[in-house]
Amino acid sequence: MSMHDMRKPPALPEDLSRRARRLLLDAIEQIDGDAGGDRAALIVAASATPIAPARLAAAHAKAGRGQARALYDRCLAHYRHLVPSSPAGVDDVGRAVAHFVAANLRALHGVDVTPQALLRLERQLAGVARLSSAWDTAPARERQFYFEQMAILAVLIAESAAQALMQGPAARANVQRAARGYVQRLLGLEPDHLTLDADGLALRAQPVPAEAA
Repeated sequence: MSMHDMRKPPALPEDLSRRARRLLLDAIEQIDGDAGGDRAALIVAASATPIAPARLAAAHAKAGRGQARALYDRCLAHYRHLVPSSPAGVDDVGRAVAHFVAANLRALHGVDVTPQALLRLERQLAGVARLSSAWDTAPARERQFYFEQMAILAVLIAESAAQALMQGPAARANVQRAARGYVQRLLGLEPDHLTLDADGLALRAQPVPAEAA
């Protein structure tokens, strides 16, 4: 899988970005990690025919669209294998967003993501997922596309980061640059200020500038 095959999720408008930051910071501060809203409602019936692979591939040059679509189809199938839906036939958008953010933070900071941390992350990101997907007004087809895009990119960044470990510093820097941009666009936050631990998403301790010390 190539970094050149990655397609960015749309950036939030500035007013929505501010709301996303506030929702996320509130969720991080809440002990139960549930400040982001009703995660259970962020589900959509799985499409018998995937939507996102063809739409994402259409952004590629014409000669590479077939290969790109095959790549995206494989990524989506791999996600569904790793994260089976429960109940069957239902896609959980909040879970896909959690895997997407976890993959990017793992690529950036090398953090291990436990099942406990992922569950907490789902709860913390519920409000952000609802906001960035325009969930309350989006038709079912657009909700499905949003889920598939998050699932595809979660696998793509994870696999690219794993390959980059064997390819050297330049490849790792390239993956990290993409991961940093993804988190900034979706969450409206600087990813170097975030980390994952057993309690889910947390703010990283920032070093004190030498002049302040």
